[in-house]
Amino acid sequence: MVRQNPKYKIALKYCGTCNPYIDVTRIARHLFNVIKEKDELKLVPISEKDISIIVILCGCFRACGNKEDVRNKSDKYLLIAGESLMGEYIAEKSLPSSLDERLIEILEELRSNRTP
Repeated sequence: MVRQNPKYKIALKYCGTCNPYIDVTRIARHLFNVIKEKDELKLVPISEKDISIIVILCGCFRACGNKEDVRNKSDKYLLIAGESLMGEYIAEKSLPSSLDERLIEILEELRSNRTP
């Protein structure tokens, strides 16, 4: 399957995972699969320009990967820090599906703000 002009670039930022309370690798793998399934998304390095969404994956609540300079590289961001998504407690087993829901919300918002 050849991807035709993905509309939105998505990047991942990992913390150092020095004190992980969650399996960030499992969540990242899930996210890779979601990106593969959606033709409008393209996974890019964090150094890329014009990133639409950055997902910041931190293994604990300290959220050391959540830096202003990282967040400013994109239009939108999602932060997983331990068992939380954007500051809201979510059990680890539910983080992938909650991330999907939030990602869909952001995509809908980006689509509605896009000029034809």
